[in-house]
Amino acid sequence: MFTGHNKKLAEDLLESIQFFNKKGWSPATSTNYSVRSENKNEYIISRSGVDKSRFSLEDLILINTRGEVQPPFAGPGIKSSAETEIHTALYEQFPEVNCVLHTHSVLGTVLSLTHLQEKQIVFEGYEILKGLEGNSTHELRETLPIVPNSQTMSEILGKMEGRFSNDVHGFLIAGHGLYTWGKDISTAKRHIETYEFLFECYHMMRRF
Repeated sequence: MFTGHNKKLAEDLLESIQFFNKKGWSPATSTNYSVRSENKNEYIISRSGVDKSRFSLEDLILINTRGEVQPPFAGPGIKSSAETEIHTALYEQFPEVNCVLHTHSVLGTVLSLTHLQEKQIVFEGYEILKGLEGNSTHELRETLPIVPNSQTMSEILGKMEGRFSNDVHGFLIAGHGLYTWGKDISTAKRHIETYEFLFECYHMMRRF
């Protein structure tokens, strides 16, 4: 039901969703994804309750800044994720952001719990850090905040208050998963891949 540039955005977002599922980062009906539409006050977002291994173009819907499903996508049982508020808050926080992605990898989930007390993970010295927008060298400290999980999205966002900045490219929700964002779909996808690589390196180094 998408047309014009929105159709291209939806197709590109679907390609990323399918890629994440093949990598094992979006089991069952978990995870959610969005991209800002041609209308800057509307977002193309994954609808709730769909197994990501079977996710199709028809499972992307359009919402407004209040998370309300827009015509012609509204219908019985059609709704966006319970975490939609996080997406809309990130778009409001970062006007230059046009894509928000949320995955549930095993390593991301484990590290989010084992480092919850520290409230963050710090990555240093990895060449892959240049995969995060704005980083031009490996000689830096990249901080990934961790916040406690909650079924109330405002509580999660409240724990991130004061921790958002242009130097922060994502955050982990404990026992849950990773949120990251970017100026477009390809940038946000690159951030997911970069963090997943960092998670694996971090985990393996702690074993030696």
